[in-house]
Amino acid sequence: MIKMAVIADDLTGANDTAVQFAKFGITSCVLLDAIGQNGLSDSADVLVLDTDSRAATPAVAYDKVQRVCQTLQAAGVRKVYKKVDSTLRGNLGAEIEAAADIFQPELIVIAPAFPGNNRITIGSYHLLNQMPVSWTEIAEDPKSPVRESRLPELLKQQTKCKVGFIPLPVVTEGITAIQAAIATRLNLGEKWLVFDAVTDDNLRQIAAAAMVYNRVLWVGSAGLAERLPELYGWQSDSKSHNTPVGGPVLIVAGSVSRITRKQIEIFLQQSATRLIEVNASAVLNDWYKEVERCVLTVNELFMAGNDVVIASAVAADAVDSAVTAGGRFGLDKNEISNRIAVVLGHIAFELAKKIQLAGMVLTGGDTAVNVCRALGAGSLEILAEVVPGIPIGRLNGGPFSGMRVVTKAGAFGDDRALIKGAQAIKGKGDEEQERE
Repeated sequence: MIKMAVIADDLTGANDTAVQFAKFGITSCVLLDAIGQNGLSDSADVLVLDTDSRAATPAVAYDKVQRVCQTLQAAGVRKVYKKVDSTLRGNLGAEIEAAADIFQPELIVIAPAFPGNNRITIGSYHLLNQMPVSWTEIAEDPKSPVRESRLPELLKQQTKCKVGFIPLPVVTEGITAIQAAIATRLNLGEKWLVFDAVTDDNLRQIAAAAMVYNRVLWVGSAGLAERLPELYGWQSDSKSHNTPVGGPVLIVAGSVSRITRKQIEIFLQQSATRLIEVNASAVLNDWYKEVERCVLTVNELFMAGNDVVIASAVAADAVDSAVTAGGRFGLDKNEISNRIAVVLGHIAFELAKKIQLAGMVLTGGDTAVNVCRALGAGSLEILAEVVPGIPIGRLNGGPFSGMRVVTKAGAFGDDRALIKGAQAIKGKGDEEQERE
C-alpha cells in the first residue's frame, strides 16, 4: 500500500527526496513518466512521480501536477509531499495550487530549507551557501532563473492565494509556539504557511507541530522529507547495496553549475579518469556525427581501463558559446539545453550497449531523465544516500534493468561528490576510496 506520494518537478529532485525515505528502509520507487500513468503500482511504500515541469510555463506545470494528483486521489493516496527545488527554481505557486485544488488540505506547510546542503530560510530570505539565492548563479539559471530571495514574496508573485509566514524566533520556541502561530495564521485565512528553518531540528519541530492536522500538504525539499518517516512511525531494516561490481563508470554531466565544474576538476585528479567534452556547435549542426565521435572516443578510453566524464559545459564560457551557436539556428537557451540533454542520452545508450558498465553518475535533472529514458527504464528504485541529497538507485525496466545509477542535482555536493558517487556504484567503501 502506498504510504505517501511525492510529486517532483525534475528527476534529480525526485530521487534526492525518495532517498530520504529509502534510508529508513522504506521502499521508494521513482516513476519516470508520471503523466502517462493510467494506474499506480502499490509495490512501493513511497511512490515518487516526476512531472518534468520545472521549465514549463505555469499553466502547463499546473495541468501536469493536477493530472498526477487526480490519479493519486483515485488510487486512494491521502498523504502527499510536493517536492520543490531547494533553490526555489520552477513553478512553485502553480504546482502547489494544483495539488491543493485536488487534495483540499487544511494546512500547507512550505519549508524548502535543506540545512545539510547549505540551504536555509531565515527572515523569510532563502539562502544558498549563506547568500540570498537571487544573488547566486541560480539567478542566471538558463531554464528557471530565480530573481527573488524572499520566499513569501516569490510565492505571492506566483499565486493569488494568501501566504503567511512564521519566523525563526517562533520556530525555535518549539512545537507549542509553532502550533499557536499556525492557528493564528489559519484564522486569518492564510493556509499557505512559509516557515523559517536553519537546522534539521527546526524542520523536525515544524513537521511535528503540523501533525495535529489531518490533511496537510507538505511542500519542501529533501530536508523536510527526511523528518517525516520518524514522525509517521515508518521504519524498517535498510537494504544493502554495496556489493562490489566490475566495469567502468560513466559520468554524464549536463549541469552548467560552477559546483559541478569543480567536482569534475577534482574527479579528474584521480588516476584512470578521462574527460570528453560534447561540442555544442557540432550537436546543433550534425548531432548524429557528434554522438558517433563521442561514443568511439569514450569506448576506447573504457577499454583502456578508465572511468570517463562526458560533459557539455566544463569551461566557464561554454554556456555563452552554446548560446551563440544556437543563435545561428534560431534556438533559445531552453531549446539548446534540451537538444544537448537528448544527445547525452543517446551517447549513454550507445555506450551501455558496447560495454558492461558498473553504472552511471548523472548530474543535472534534464540529463538524468533523458539518459534514463534513453536506457529504456520505466522507473528507478532508490536504495541509499551516497552523501546528503545524492542517492544511488537501480534502473527498473528496459535492457539495462538493474544498472546502478547515482543522480545529482547540479549544485549539490562537496568537491568530492563525483568521486564518492563513482565509488558507491562500484561498491567500494571509504577506506578503499582513500587508498586509490
